[in-house]
Amino acid sequence: MIVTRRPAAENRLRWLLPVISTLILYAAAYGASVWLFNVAIVPRRVPADFTALLLISLLVFAISRRIILFLLLQSLLVATLYLGSAAKSAIVGRPLMPDDIYSLDAFLRLMGPAGWLVAGIPSLLILALLLGNLRFMGRLRHAAFAAVIGLPVSAQAGSLGLVAWMDAMWGDKPWDQRENFVWRGGTIHLLQELVRTAALVRPAPDGEAVDAAIARRLDEADLDPSPVGGLARNLHVVLEESFWDPAPLIAAGLQESPLDPRFLALWAKAGHSTVMSPAFGGQTANAEFEVLCGFPLAQGAVRFEQTLNDDLPCLPRLLREIGYRTVASHPNTPGFWNRQASYDRIGFETFWSLGDFIQDDMTSIFLSDASLHRQVAEKLATPRDTRPVFDYIVTYYGHWMYDLDAERPQVVESKTKVDELSRYLSIVHWKSREMMDAIERWQREDPDSIIVVFGDHLPLLGQNFAGYAESGFLGGADDQTTPGIQARMTQTPLLVIDGRRGPQQLGALPMYRLPSILLGLLGQPAKGIADLAAPPRGLALRPLPGRVVGVDRDGRPFLCQGGDRTPPCAAVAAWQADTEILAHDIFAGFGHASDWQGMVRPDLVARVK
Repeated sequence: MIVTRRPAAENRLRWLLPVISTLILYAAAYGASVWLFNVAIVPRRVPADFTALLLISLLVFAISRRIILFLLLQSLLVATLYLGSAAKSAIVGRPLMPDDIYSLDAFLRLMGPAGWLVAGIPSLLILALLLGNLRFMGRLRHAAFAAVIGLPVSAQAGSLGLVAWMDAMWGDKPWDQRENFVWRGGTIHLLQELVRTAALVRPAPDGEAVDAAIARRLDEADLDPSPVGGLARNLHVVLEESFWDPAPLIAAGLQESPLDPRFLALWAKAGHSTVMSPAFGGQTANAEFEVLCGFPLAQGAVRFEQTLNDDLPCLPRLLREIGYRTVASHPNTPGFWNRQASYDRIGFETFWSLGDFIQDDMTSIFLSDASLHRQVAEKLATPRDTRPVFDYIVTYYGHWMYDLDAERPQVVESKTKVDELSRYLSIVHWKSREMMDAIERWQREDPDSIIVVFGDHLPLLGQNFAGYAESGFLGGADDQTTPGIQARMTQTPLLVIDGRRGPQQLGALPMYRLPSILLGLLGQPAKGIADLAAPPRGLALRPLPGRVVGVDRDGRPFLCQGGDRTPPCAAVAAWQADTEILAHDIFAGFGHASDWQGMVRPDLVARVK
């Protein structure tokens, strides 16, 4: 076989191609990110980020068989790293992250053909082009393969030290990933977070570590008072999609609240109580996890999409074991956010999803709340079951992008220039009306029942938070890390109606505290796993990525981040470390903290008495 070699000059010119293509694509992606999404990488960080992208491009070029396939692969990678992150930052305030892989399936389900166009097909093309264009012959390619394989392995082996070096070099604000992106650049940002993800992988804690954490938490926790009541009462819990009070958005120029006056009257009796959510603008399932399982989350990934043990002692299983019928209802596909499998693991015996409902009152793909509540009531009544019911409903109407139709048209006039906010004001009007119709029916037909209604997270209101920014809701450029701003970005309305006793005044309540509150109202003396996550006395704590937002006993917000160990942040850090140990053990570890009957181990409960 005759092997022809390229002249040295031609070979050098060939290697100019990935340099030129990287320069052109980087410049194009930078300009498009600024023009389309107003997201710009800090100019002085561009050289380092460009160099990182160029090195990766050269490695891929070295193992590529065909130039045209390399250029297509490189174009898709640059579009993903830069335009994808810029678009996601503009919409939800967070660029692409490694844990987004857990949410890809849900994104594709939600967006349909548009989701496949912007994420599904490009992802598959990148994988196909990478694998299909490999070339194995030649010493240079062997060296490139060694680098491609060896660098991630080496990074994993020394990941903690590498993370520390990268953080010192390019900075890290885990509470503000958008800021990280613009100060690092797309390539360095994703590399840095991939290394961090590898560094944070930990084995499940052993029994000794779990016992020590339980003992500390039961000694220091602010546990709820002795339970009241004792009747086997029905429990109706409604998670309202994107439900929030838009009154603070003064630029909208509202003459009156779009919320139903009946809701406003009940909410006033509840002292305008709020829940503090782990999510903003999306990731409903993380709010669900906290409300159902009683442990805090401080992560971008959706917990239901990750590994969960079977037979978890969460609220549905606790109630099921004392004789309740546990039913979850959500008019979406059952696999969305992996709900079908997750609901089974946490103790629901019945899950009614989209196929179980007559789609008789639809706005786009969303079943109306009125139809949802009516159909759930009919299903619960037939066939009749004499057990008390835990009736858990997740609404779907009102999801971004806030579709309206002839049945539920735009009825709220405003001065806002943000289209999403303009639509949302009418959405929340219709949602609150239909919510109140359901509440009044429960109060009329089931007056002793406990009724819980809350919003899962604040709504998305325009690119780069435009609907909030025009009213100064997020503060100025220097205010977005202040405790008050951080706290208000987590808070949605909360109604807990204790039968004939009426609405309860609960203040600012972290979502993960709801299971303990509800067990107390139902008169259950046993301590469940949610009590292990009770915060230190006198504090309400909302963990978020990279920080904890707190409210003290006097209602004053505070913020703990960046390794702060001053009071009360030292106690907060100890609490968070213990809850992370226990959550790992209970939900994905060996289950040392529970006896699989859904209760905390009796020998440790005795320490509380």
